[in-house]
Amino acid sequence: MLDEFLHTLEHGPQYWAYALVVAAAAIEYVFPPVPGDTVALFAVALAVRAQLSWVFVYLSMTLGALLGGLAAWGFGVWLANHEESWPSFLKTPGATRALDAVRRGYDRHGAMYLVANRFLPALRAFFFVGAGVSRMNVGPVIVFGGISAALWNALLMGIGYAVGSNWDVLRDLAERYAVATLILVVIALVGLIARFVWDGRRGA
Repeated sequence: MLDEFLHTLEHGPQYWAYALVVAAAAIEYVFPPVPGDTVALFAVALAVRAQLSWVFVYLSMTLGALLGGLAAWGFGVWLANHEESWPSFLKTPGATRALDAVRRGYDRHGAMYLVANRFLPALRAFFFVGAGVSRMNVGPVIVFGGISAALWNALLMGIGYAVGSNWDVLRDLAERYAVATLILVVIALVGLIARFVWDGRRGA
């Protein structure tokens, strides 16, 4: 799938290239294994080589990220409206406390969470799902999710301009950042699970 994306970006009509950048950035929120940033960086490399417009590449990446984030937010809202159908393990006292903590967090720091989402590749969709579950209004979701996408994509464009059209270097940078982020996410999850288990034992 990725090879087809990249082939179309390089050899297909330009409007298809922009559409694929939008799709990759959006689908990443629905199906995280899709390497949206890899596709975006390839588009940036082509923009450096003047095959694609910088402006349209940037707008495509930003629009796709925002659409994908809104889809994840909508799923979170749907979950919030159907709590009665949640599986039993999500209705335990520990899970209920965790959900209440998420909602309190979004009440206090929802804007900060959404602004940070694009900088954490492994967790992007969960930020918007959390906003939906917390019933955060769509207006702030669009504004702060859009700010995050705009900042991250500006960073990608800056890296692309600095590195030039060297696709191998761009891909290596993206992979290293993704791996480092994944390691941090795993460490954070282990910490959360350990705290969850500890709280459960203490409550018992």
